[in-house]
Amino acid sequence: MPDQTSTHDHAQIRDSAGADPRTVSLLERLRQRWWGVLLLVTAAVCILWLAMTDRLGLYIHPRYFVFTVIMALIAVALGIVSVLVHVDTEAVPRRRGRTVLQLASVVGSLAVVGSMVVLPPSTLSVATADQRSVNSGTLAGEVQGQDAQTVLTSNPDFSTFGIKDWATLLRQTTRPADLEGRAFTGVGFVIADPDAAGVFYVSRFVVNCCAVDAQPVGVPVELDGWSQELKAGDWVEVSGTLTAGDATHPLVVGTAKVDKVAEPADPYDY
Repeated sequence: MPDQTSTHDHAQIRDSAGADPRTVSLLERLRQRWWGVLLLVTAAVCILWLAMTDRLGLYIHPRYFVFTVIMALIAVALGIVSVLVHVDTEAVPRRRGRTVLQLASVVGSLAVVGSMVVLPPSTLSVATADQRSVNSGTLAGEVQGQDAQTVLTSNPDFSTFGIKDWATLLRQTTRPADLEGRAFTGVGFVIADPDAAGVFYVSRFVVNCCAVDAQPVGVPVELDGWSQELKAGDWVEVSGTLTAGDATHPLVVGTAKVDKVAEPADPYDY
């Protein structure tokens, strides 16, 4: 004769949960048991792939490469362990609204996973630069580890300067005249100056932590009619001489030679 107490308890479980705990829908089982694992492992594998193909720098600062790769390996290991360990799923009330939410979570997860796998890694676009404004972020007062004014008195090798170095120096110096006549060479992408039709910025994104916090910095280049041959976002190599400008741009690159180039393998400054 069946135990009446056990039968009563089982009935209570069915009534409170709205479904037999032993019969959980496949959709709910996937959502509870496997979806988090799938997202975790997919993200980790994508990170490892980016690292192996030297593209992780498109998303984070190189100082975080080792830490990120280690965390990705741990995530993969945890994913493998979760597959081997049996975890019971819980029955939930079968309601239409809940089913819709389950489907939405599955579709959303698929979209995230699909974008990570299908979309190729790419650099930040000029549209992002327009949203964040050139040289609007905080630039450190140092150029290659030295104070901007100290650099001017130490006779540095300006040929080693990148776009960030030049942008910092032009912004931090209190004596622009000391830089007049200096030869400038830089590689970056074109950003139009909204206030001067004959000026564009040769620019780079500076990444302090990751691409989310990247800020565009640039050096103004004075070249009449530049927009007839170039468009915003083009990568160029600019060679010229720093000359006096106006109140908005105390120094600009004048008499510039501008050549289109391919996007470099490492498009950011750090």
